[in-house]
Amino acid sequence: MILKTKAPKIISFKDYLCAMQRILLLICYTLGGFCFAFVRVHAQGVSLQESLKLALENSTQLKKAQLDRDVLEQRLREGRSAAYPTINASLSFDYYPLLPTQLLPGELFGQADGTYIPAQFGQPWQLTSAITIEQPLYNESLRRSIPSVNVTRAIYDLLLERSETEVLFNTAQLFYQTLQTEQLLRALNANLEKIAALQRMAELQLKNGYAIPVDVKRIKVAHTNLSTQRQNLLAGIKALQQTMKFICGKDFDADFSPEEALTDPTADSSRWQAIQLEPEAAAEHRLLLRNLELNRLQVRSLYGEAYPSLRAYASGYYQSLRKDANVFDASTRWFGMAAIGFKLDVPVFDGFRRQRKAAILRIEGQKLEADRNQLLRAKELEFRQARIQLQNALESVRAQQENVGLAREIVEKLTLQYKEGVASLTDLLNAQTALSEAETNYWQQVFSYKLAVLKLLKAAGKIDILK
Repeated sequence: MILKTKAPKIISFKDYLCAMQRILLLICYTLGGFCFAFVRVHAQGVSLQESLKLALENSTQLKKAQLDRDVLEQRLREGRSAAYPTINASLSFDYYPLLPTQLLPGELFGQADGTYIPAQFGQPWQLTSAITIEQPLYNESLRRSIPSVNVTRAIYDLLLERSETEVLFNTAQLFYQTLQTEQLLRALNANLEKIAALQRMAELQLKNGYAIPVDVKRIKVAHTNLSTQRQNLLAGIKALQQTMKFICGKDFDADFSPEEALTDPTADSSRWQAIQLEPEAAAEHRLLLRNLELNRLQVRSLYGEAYPSLRAYASGYYQSLRKDANVFDASTRWFGMAAIGFKLDVPVFDGFRRQRKAAILRIEGQKLEADRNQLLRAKELEFRQARIQLQNALESVRAQQENVGLAREIVEKLTLQYKEGVASLTDLLNAQTALSEAETNYWQQVFSYKLAVLKLLKAAGKIDILK
C-alpha cells in the first residue's frame, strides 16, 4: 500500500516538472523570437550592395583620388600654356646721380687722330616703358612630351580605380565580419536560453529534493561563461557597427545593421569556382604598363632637349629723359624703339646632364619591368591560394553543418534522458558545450567562406562584381 501511494506522487511530480520545462522553454523561445523579429523590423537592415554604394559615395580615399585627378587636369592645362605667347609689360623710373661716360673720337671735333673726348649722355631722370611678346615656334622636347598627357591621365584613372577596389574589398570584409559577429551572438543567445531553462529546471528539482547543489552550481558556471561571451560579442558588434557607420557616412546614433540571407551560404559556390585569373586585366598590372610607357616618353622628351628651339619675339620701348622728377611735365619728349625678330637656341654642351638623366630613367624602367614580372607571378600565387582557401572553406562549412546536426541530436536525446533521470547533468552540459562550439565553428567557417570569396575576387581583379 505504501509503494502504491508513493509511486503516483513521484511520476506525477516528474510529469509536472517536464510540463513546466516545456512551458518555460516555449515561453522563452516565443518571447525571444518575438523580440528578435521586433528588432529586425525596426532596425535598418543594410545589404552588401547598399553598404558598398554608401562606402563609395562617402569614401575620403576616393574623394582624394578624384581631387588628385582634378589637380592633374590643371597641371596639364598649365603645361599646355607653354605653347601660347607670353606678353610682358614693364615701367621703370630711374635716377642716375652720376651719368655714364662715353669716349668719342677726337677727330670728329677737329682734334688729332687717336685722341678721345669724354662725354656724358642722357639725363639724370629716365622714365622707360616697354612691352615684349614671345611666341614659341618649335620645341622638339615639348612636341615629344605631348603623348605623355594621355598616359598620365590614364595613370590617374587607374589610381582611382585601384582606390575603388580597395574601398570595395575593405567594406565587404568589414560587412561580413560584422555579420559573423552578429550571427555568433544569435547562436550564443539560443544556447544561453537553453542553459537558462536547464538552470530553472535544476533549481526546481533541487527545491524538491531531486537534484544536488553541485549540479545547480555547474549550470550557473556554464551560464556565467556564456553571459561573459555574450558581453564580449555585444561590445565587438557595437565597435564593428560604429566602423561600418563611419565608412558608409551614417550618423553614429542611427540604426544600421548588415543583413544577408544565410539559409544556404554555399549555394553560389559553383559561380565563384568558375572564375578564372586574368592578371593582365588587373588594375595594378595596367598601372605598371602605363608607367613603363610614360618612362619611355620621358626618355624621348629628354633627348628632344638636344634639338634647337625657335621662337619669335617683338618688343617696343618708350623712354623719356628728364632733368628733374616731374613725370607730369608734358613738354618732355618721348623717344621710341621697336624690334621684331626670331631667336634660335642651339644647345651645344650641358655637361652630359641629358645622358646622365636618361641613364637614370632607363634604370627606373628596368625596375618597373621587374615589378611587372613579379606582379604577374604574385597575382598567380594570390589567386591559387585564394582558390585553395575557397575550396577548404567550402568543405569545412559542409563538415561543420553535419557536425552541428549531430551535436544538436545528441543534446536533444540527453535532455530527454536527463528529464527521465537516466543521463547525468555532466553529460548534458558537455553535450551542450559541444553544440555551442559546433555552432560557433560552423558560423566561423561560413564567414571564412565569404572572406575567401572576397579574396578570390580581389586576386582575379573582379571585386566590382559585388556592386
